[in-house]
This record gives sequence, structure tokens and C-alpha cells, in this order.
Amino acid sequence: MRVSIRNFFAAALAGLFLYPFCPSAMAGTAMAQKSPRRILNGDRLRINILESPEMSRDYAVAGDGTIDIELIGRVEIAELTSEEAAAKIESLLEKGYFKQATVSVEVSTYVEGNILLLGEVQHPGTIPFRGDQILTLVEAIAQAGGLNNTAAGKEVRILRWKPGAGMERQVLTADVQTMMSTLDLSQDQFLRPRDIIIVPRLGQGQGTGEYLVLGEAHDPGFHPYSKGMDVIRAITSAGGFNNTANLPNARILRPENKGGGYNIVPIDLARLFNGADMAQNVPVLAGDVLFIPSLSQSTGGRVYLLGQVAQPGAYPLPLDQNATLARTILAYGGIPRFADGKRVKLVRFAPDGSKQSMIVDVDAILKNGSFEKDVPLKNEDVVIVPEGNILGI
Repeated sequence: MRVSIRNFFAAALAGLFLYPFCPSAMAGTAMAQKSPRRILNGDRLRINILESPEMSRDYAVAGDGTIDIELIGRVEIAELTSEEAAAKIESLLEKGYFKQATVSVEVSTYVEGNILLLGEVQHPGTIPFRGDQILTLVEAIAQAGGLNNTAAGKEVRILRWKPGAGMERQVLTADVQTMMSTLDLSQDQFLRPRDIIIVPRLGQGQGTGEYLVLGEAHDPGFHPYSKGMDVIRAITSAGGFNNTANLPNARILRPENKGGGYNIVPIDLARLFNGADMAQNVPVLAGDVLFIPSLSQSTGGRVYLLGQVAQPGAYPLPLDQNATLARTILAYGGIPRFADGKRVKLVRFAPDGSKQSMIVDVDAILKNGSFEKDVPLKNEDVVIVPEGNILGI
């Protein structure tokens, strides 16, 4: 019986990770223990402020890596340790609110998200993962049965969300083939929730024969490249997109000639397929990654527009959390003639379940262009536009 050398080493590595007394496994564990965990987008943090108990509660880390704290507003907190986050909040509070602030930060709920493993491995698919778990790139590939004989194991890539960068992903490149053949795991990478691992085929990782479709397509994965390929042809070859696709925020990740990174090419599939805007039908090149995000991945929550609005319903908030009340109403049809835009009600639910409300004169903001007076929206806000006088006065 012939045994693939790569599969042999994959099995050997899988065995290493099962036995904690193995020196290599112990080295990996020690490295993880020495590196304090950093806060990730999607974590929920328990923040205690000794000088202000009413501000002490759970805070959700938004998609842009920030939390919203009373008095000081939005604070960028992703990629900090709990100790660094506490020190940052203390510093901000001491600048104008407390002579001395005492803050503690701990993760109350860890973000969850599957790791997606694609390409030339024995068993591609997803690996359930949570932010407090430890899993490395080599371990994930070993769990998937190891590299295929056709894998370009020196060009394995990890696509990772970048805090505050919208749909952009950081690209990490790893030489898994060398790590597996030498058992030197010093260059291994710790994985995070929602990482995408791509193992290209030999000669085609950055090459001449395939492109990769990720996300909300009916048939995601590698597809053969042909001359004259464009977005319409690429998506058609992938079976079209799902109903849950966020069409305006699609992206092409195009390999750079040097450095192993990717350039981002934004594509609005809604304008292409719904509005026949052929300017969006850009060429797709061999080695490109066409990414179609889902609505749940690419929004910062949702807001409800009710009452006398042109288009009542639930609408997504952008990841950057810059949506405001008047601009959102304007984007979805504005204030109808017989609506009372002077008394728009904004209802917001606090983390403790209490309800807060305020009245905003949206008419004045839109009439005078006074957007500096506009009110930022948050996830699950409810906007109610009342009916005005029937005479329109």
C-alpha cells in the first residue's frame, strides 16, 4: 500500500496534538499561555467602573472593533488585552470626568464563528470555533486530513477580518509544507473565529488556471478560469448568489505581484444585476478571490423605520456604525408630505432592558442641512414617524 508523505506527516502531527507530553505540543501550549488573549470583534465584555456603578455592565464589541461607553462615546478596543483596555478607558474617564478612575475589563462571552477551510486538503469544510479556544493553522489542516498531493503547501493563506476596515481582510501567508516536513512549528499561526484558510493547487495558487468564489454563492470554491472571464460569468459559473447575499458589498481580492498580499476591488452586485450597471462587470483574473458577504456578516445590526415613512421596515446598519437618523430616513425615501417630521421619535433599549426615547426634529435637519445635529443610530433602534396634520401644516 502506498502512503502519501504529506498524509503521513499530517497523521503524525495529529498524533502530536493528542498527547500533551509531547515537546512540540508543550511548546505550542506554552507559547499560547505567554501571549495574553486580545479582544476580538463580537466579544462581549464585562466592564466594571468603581466610581460609576450605573455604567458597569456588559458591552458588545462592534464590527468596527469599538464599544460605546456613556460619557466618552465610542472607544476602539479590539486587539487590546483586557488590561490594556481597562487602562485606556481609565485614561479617557480621567481626562474630564473622574479625578481617578478604577476600571476592570473581562470577556463575559467569547465570539463564535466557524473557520472555513478550502482548497487542496483531504476534507475541506468548516471547523466550529470559539474565541477562547486555541487552534493553529497546522492543527486545522491536520484535522482536515492533511494536504493533498496537488496542494501548493508553501502558499497557504489565511484571510482574516481587519478591525475597522469594513469588508477588508488581512492576508497571512504560511509555508505549511515546510512546517509539516521539518516538524518546525515556530512559524505556525494561531487561528481566530471566521478565519478563511485557502490551500491553492500547485501552479494555481497565484497562477493561471483558477479563481475562488467565497461566501454567499450557490457553489463556492475553486472554478476554472477562462479567457475573458468577468464578474457575471464568474458568478454564473458559481451557480448565482443566495438570497442572504449582501450584494452591494461584494469584493474581489486580487493577488499582488510581490509581498503575498491582496488588493481589494469593490463590486456592487446590486447595481450590476438589478440596475444593469455594466461598469461593475469588471474582469476576473486567474488567482482572484471573489467574496460575496452575507447580510449578517456585513452589517452592524439593524434599525426599524415605522409609522409615516416612505418605506417602513427593518434596515441594516453599516459596519462602521456611522449611520444617523436623518440620513437613514432620507436614504429610504424621506419624510412623506403628511408625516410630522418635527416630532420623530427614537426609541432605544438599554442593556438592562429599560426603554429610552427622544424626539428629533428631522425636518429642520434636512431643510437646513444641519447634519451636525443628527443623531447616531445603534443596533435595534426603533424610529417612529408620526402622522402630521391632514392639511400638511
